[in-house]
Amino acid sequence: MDAIYEVYIDVLAMNNFFADLAALLAVNIFLKRRVRAHRILAGAVLGTAGSCAAFLFTRQMAAYLLLVHFAVNPAVLLFCFREKTRQDFFADLCGGYFAFLIIGGITEWLYEGGNGWFSYKMALSAALILLFAALLWVKKQFKNRIRYFEAEICQDGKKICLKALSDSGNLLHDPYTGKAVSMIDRRIYEAAYGKTGAVRLIPYESLGCRHGLLEAVTIEELSYIYGSCEKKIQKAVLGLADHALFEKKPYQIIINPQENPTGGRYEKDG
Repeated sequence: MDAIYEVYIDVLAMNNFFADLAALLAVNIFLKRRVRAHRILAGAVLGTAGSCAAFLFTRQMAAYLLLVHFAVNPAVLLFCFREKTRQDFFADLCGGYFAFLIIGGITEWLYEGGNGWFSYKMALSAALILLFAALLWVKKQFKNRIRYFEAEICQDGKKICLKALSDSGNLLHDPYTGKAVSMIDRRIYEAAYGKTGAVRLIPYESLGCRHGLLEAVTIEELSYIYGSCEKKIQKAVLGLADHALFEKKPYQIIINPQENPTGGRYEKDG
């Protein structure tokens, strides 16, 4: 005897709307598509309408699933993100389905395994909150892995390894050599190499200081790996910054972004 299921169209619409909205937002945030909120909302409405129409006009579950997964969802992604390459569209599709599966799994786990503690709406809301919390955490970890990296400086034949930060706000250049100036914690430098008299003063401007002078030294070599690129700078210029700039920070040196490699190659400045 075949089982008969009752499906409420309002519940189906609500589930599809929130699932589509969450999946589209996840793609927009994590893949950095920068699509406006009104288009995301319109895409969720379009996906909900398409799914409900497919359910109403098909009599078999298999046909409904085929229409949703191979027609409605791809159309919604194209409408929202308007990708011009197959690679970007495929990335959107994978990201959207990953978010959809996570939402469905968490909702089912809370609703079925909660022993009545969670209504379906509460389980769905909790799934959405947990998904976006996880996405934000992953995004932050990924960003930090790219932003912070290992750097090595060499002076007087002695090498030390430091945690580095690439800061787009550091655009300082040495007017004498024309080289970009990276900033290092004075305490770290002096602990490794001692105080040096071979310094020069570089004028700078910053927030709260219209005119200032920064002590700088030229070292034998600065090297680091940024992403997939390796760079070595001979006779690099380091500004000796006050310890307060680095206090309670996870890094000890700030790399001038104009020192960063722009391609996957080995670069060497003389």
